[in-house]
Amino acid sequence: MRILASSALWLTLALTATVAAQDNTSLTRSEVAALKAKLVTVQTAMGADPAGYLKESEDFDLPTDFNPVNGGKFWPITSGISLRYVDRASTEGEANLEKAAEEFQVKYAAAAATGNVEQLTKMIEEMQRLQAAAITPAVKKENMNVYVQFNQNPTVGIDPDAVVLEQAGVIALRSKNGTDDRGDVTVYIDPVALKATQELSKIEFTTPDDGVSNKTGLYHIVIQLNGSVTDAEAWVKSFKFAPMLAVIDTR
Repeated sequence: MRILASSALWLTLALTATVAAQDNTSLTRSEVAALKAKLVTVQTAMGADPAGYLKESEDFDLPTDFNPVNGGKFWPITSGISLRYVDRASTEGEANLEKAAEEFQVKYAAAAATGNVEQLTKMIEEMQRLQAAAITPAVKKENMNVYVQFNQNPTVGIDPDAVVLEQAGVIALRSKNGTDDRGDVTVYIDPVALKATQELSKIEFTTPDDGVSNKTGLYHIVIQLNGSVTDAEAWVKSFKFAPMLAVIDTR
C-alpha cells in the first residue's frame, strides 16, 4: 500500500509540473531584449530625424509572453515602437528663448545699475525680437507620428499611383486624407510576401495556419508615418532597407 501511495503521489506531482510548465508562457528577459534590439536596428536604419523635425518622444511596446500552439509551435508575437516628431525650428527656438531670458535678466540688472537708458531700450527691443521669432517661425511643420510594428498581418490593395518606392522585399504606399498634404506613408517589409512587387495588386502578410517554430520569430515589418506626406516620402526614400530585411527570420 505504501508503494502504491508513493507512485500515486509521484504521478500527481509529475502531472502538476507538466501543467505548470504548459501554463508558463513568459518570455525571458534576454528574449525581450533581443526583440528590442531588432526594433532599435530598424529605427537606426531609418536614419537621422526627418529634415526640419526633432524627435520629441519614443515609446516601446514590448511583449512579455509568447503564444503556444499545439504541436510545439507558436503564433508570432507582436512588438513595436511609437515615435513623435515636432517642428525643429520652433522647438529649438523656445529652448533658445528660455536661455536668452535667463541671460537677459542678469544683463538687464547690470545695465539698470549703471542707469544707461539707451542700452536698456536696445536690450528690451532685442528680447522682443527673439520672442516674436520663437512664437511665429517662418514655416512651422505639423507633427509627424511614426509607428514601427513587428508581425502585424495587414491585407492592403495597391493603387498603382500610390506607390512611393519598391524593391525586393519592400514596398511603400502613400494615402492622403484629402486635398491637403496630410496623410500616411506606409512601408511594408517582408522578403517572402514581397519577393517580387512589380505585378502585385495587394499586400497580404500571413504566417502558416499551424504556427511557426520560432516563438520570438520576426517575419514582417510595417512602418507607418502620419503627417506631411511630402516630408514622409522624402524621409522614407532615405531609409536603409538592407539592415531592416536582415533582422527578419527565415521561415
